[in-house]
Amino acid sequence: MTRSLDRNDARSLDPDEVVRLASDTVGGEPDADPEVVAGLRRLTAALDAEARLTDDGLARTRTALVQALTNHHRVRHMTASRPLPPLPRPLVITGLLRTGTTFLHNLLSQHPKLRTPRLWELMHPADPRPESQLVRECERYVAEYYRAAPGFRAIHHLDARHGEECHRLTANTFRHFIYGLRYRVPGYLGWLAEQPMAPAYAHHRAALQCLLARPTADADAAEPYAVLLKCPSHLWHLDELTRSFPDATVVRLHRDPTVAIPSVCSLTATIRAARSRQVDPAEIGQEWLARVAAVLPGLRRGRGGAARAPLDVRYPDLVADPLGVAERVCDHAGVPMTDAARDAMTRFVIAGAGRPQERHRYRVESFGLRPTELADRFSGYLAEFELTPEFEEGRS
Repeated sequence: MTRSLDRNDARSLDPDEVVRLASDTVGGEPDADPEVVAGLRRLTAALDAEARLTDDGLARTRTALVQALTNHHRVRHMTASRPLPPLPRPLVITGLLRTGTTFLHNLLSQHPKLRTPRLWELMHPADPRPESQLVRECERYVAEYYRAAPGFRAIHHLDARHGEECHRLTANTFRHFIYGLRYRVPGYLGWLAEQPMAPAYAHHRAALQCLLARPTADADAAEPYAVLLKCPSHLWHLDELTRSFPDATVVRLHRDPTVAIPSVCSLTATIRAARSRQVDPAEIGQEWLARVAAVLPGLRRGRGGAARAPLDVRYPDLVADPLGVAERVCDHAGVPMTDAARDAMTRFVIAGAGRPQERHRYRVESFGLRPTELADRFSGYLAEFELTPEFEEGRS
């Protein structure tokens, strides 16, 4: 371990040390955006006071924060140092977590003319090191993630060379609820709820430009029809998303909340347990119930923040006819469904690729939730999108 990381043995997270380490990594003087540092300070204060981190969790969290700020530094430098090519129009998949967004994203990524940022790129959007080195580093990250949270393998598939959620760009501003999923940080989430998200989405756009400006070993030289993005968090910020990406096509996934909410609670508990001494499932249940209640009741079919009406896709339809849904999405986005794309997607579906190999199991009651009460609370949403309860104990 290098001398610069000797503070990993400390029992707290010092934001000034994170700033220094990030600056050392990029070889310059500390020049972090004051708004970003303010978010970092709020987050580290909550992590110290509320997250109940283990020693290992503390060390890995510090490393992650340094990486996030390093990415922010590099994006700022790259965008200031040279002009970047214009972005292809974005095709954005969103929806409550655990509603099939990952499967649809992976399916559409088989289209040879949709440019899908891979995990290694999202983790290093403006890193000048060779691609092979960044891929190997990302592969080590995935192996370590599964080691620390073995239950995560049954919930979400990670692969350095596959597409992944774009929260890995937005969260470099320290304005993202992914930190509230990874850690118990109610103080930070309270602060975050009062913050404008425009700076986070402006950085998302800049980071995406940096990422796409880099030639990759397997890149198609032809201009893609669109860049394919996916993150559930966009559902809470559709106005900010579409202000930053005014030409975006948005696809929203919908699933019975009596299944989706307990499943994301299980996901949250699994991730937090990898870093924290204590995890309270009932508290997690109430956190997600409040978060979902803030967004689902206001959704209406075909209406959203984008200039073009969003395409609403029901999870049962995706499961029953994935290729048909892919055709609908491409048609809505103005993306030709070529023979090559259809063949690649067909092979993907037949192979069952990108799906967790183990079954995701959990008990709904452990999160203080009851399916009948969830169905009653979100009855308007169920009716709006013609969803029927699919709850079955122990399934995701």
